[in-house]
Amino acid sequence: MPFVIVRIPKKIAKQWILRHERDGLDEYKISTFLKFHYELQNYEHTPESLFLFNMHFQKRGGQPMRASFWVREKKLNDIVELILIRAHAESLT
Repeated sequence: MPFVIVRIPKKIAKQWILRHERDGLDEYKISTFLKFHYELQNYEHTPESLFLFNMHFQKRGGQPMRASFWVREKKLNDIVELILIRAHAESLT
């Protein structure tokens, strides 16, 4: 089993994650989710050679939401680096 590192660029952390922190998403939860689902191979392949992860969560008020994360994989020997490229959240109602 390779060692998995999740990297969230500052641009995404400052813009997208800050907007959704009050909804219950933060860097720790996102990186843990991506690492766990990567190890379980629970993702889709996109034509751009990215992985697409879908996360379901609830806002504070109980509204169901879905967040989509597009991730690029970078392998170096026994280390896998997952780089968050794009993120999007939408309401399921």
